[in-house]
Amino acid sequence: MKAYQNKDTNHCQLGKETLLKILDHSHDAIFATDGNGVTIYANRACEKYYGIKPSDVIGKDSWQFMENVGCYPPTAPITLRSTRQNTLEQTTRTGAKMLVTNTPIYDAGGNIELLVQNCRDVRELEDTKRDLEQTKELLARMQDEVVVLRKKELQNVKLVANSSQMKDLMQLVERVAPVDINILILGETGTGKSALAKNIHRISSRKDGPFISINCAAIPEELIESELFGYMGGAFTGALQKGKKGLLELADGGTLFLDEIAELPLRLQGKILEFIQERRFIPVGGHQVRTADCRIISATNRNITEMIENGTFREDLYYRLNVIEMELRPLRERREDTLALIYYFLNQFNKKYKKEHRISPECRDILLDYAWPGNIRELENMMERLVVVVEDSVIHVGHLPKVFSEAFSKKIKLIEENEVRLSQLDRAVAQLERNMVVEAFRKYGSSRKVAHALKISQSRAHRLIEKYCNNGDAIADSQERSD
Repeated sequence: MKAYQNKDTNHCQLGKETLLKILDHSHDAIFATDGNGVTIYANRACEKYYGIKPSDVIGKDSWQFMENVGCYPPTAPITLRSTRQNTLEQTTRTGAKMLVTNTPIYDAGGNIELLVQNCRDVRELEDTKRDLEQTKELLARMQDEVVVLRKKELQNVKLVANSSQMKDLMQLVERVAPVDINILILGETGTGKSALAKNIHRISSRKDGPFISINCAAIPEELIESELFGYMGGAFTGALQKGKKGLLELADGGTLFLDEIAELPLRLQGKILEFIQERRFIPVGGHQVRTADCRIISATNRNITEMIENGTFREDLYYRLNVIEMELRPLRERREDTLALIYYFLNQFNKKYKKEHRISPECRDILLDYAWPGNIRELENMMERLVVVVEDSVIHVGHLPKVFSEAFSKKIKLIEENEVRLSQLDRAVAQLERNMVVEAFRKYGSSRKVAHALKISQSRAHRLIEKYCNNGDAIADSQERSD
């Protein structure tokens, strides 16, 4: 029987075969001698490091077999003489340098009954130490690279502010960015909310800290809590054994950007509110409170006021997030910024793809007149597509996708319809003016009285009489209409 459960002690008792199997699978070489230095056990690893089989040494004096196999110094006799545990370095005939720890086991009288020797390859330890040092160096280099890349990413953020709306917004940013205060950014999809948040962080007092971003709409509801607050090992199926830090903790000392905050599940809004108020949280599956010091910038394209009325967003959280509100207007309301962005992206992608494209005035005007429902993101993608796809040096109207020509045709049709309506209005106004002047002249017979009746100057009355009443047909026509 190799193992059984002892009901009295509740401990697992191991049989001899099981113990030998455990020892034989040890990475280190293990020897055991009696109190006289006679070897009574050696595991299989001794063959790897000492070039001998266990059967060659069992029953032999440890001093004798160590000399026979060319090992120096013989550590067992040294320990038996000193009667104390010690660790010595030993060289074997295989060329291995071993670190040997000798542990004596005493009987009731205090005499050495057994001696256990644990032998480990020093070179393996040195290799492990060297690998660890290299790993540390690599980690330090990667951390430095992350810092450089983070700063480079923030420095590359470009906010075009040619319109009066954007200039006013950037003045507000410069005033509040250095102040450690929560900010809520409002705006349609693609208006540049993320870029604005990065810009705020870049000029804030936390600029040397991390900028951590999470899109609350992109992460499944069942995972977002562990992403934000982290989790302990074994907190749920599939969790890492050592657990994982959450984004709140990773943002410590920097800024946490909660994009699409309105999509955060209602049950987690209270937990975020508690963190904002107390700066502390408990990871998923944990019991100990952790703290983090980070600035909160949030953004949404939703109407949070309506969500509060509908009960899908906490009012108290809204007021905590919305200490300072910033609104990014859609691109269709910022024509000056659209023009600047067209040429900014054109230059950027020309440089990226080593092109020298220009854009025709007609094409530029169509791009300016387009509504851009996807805002800056749509414009950026369009300019990249044109730079990559167009083979000619000049980008013309014909290179634009069909949606632009359709939008342009609709606009032309609308203009023509407006012109028709205006033409009809002009004719109606002229006819009304003619009837009033002719009727007044027929009734009063002089320019002075016509001017008084119509409340206009006499010179204007004279010109209108000359225009409409220079023959009898006009007066006769007016007479017929009055009858």
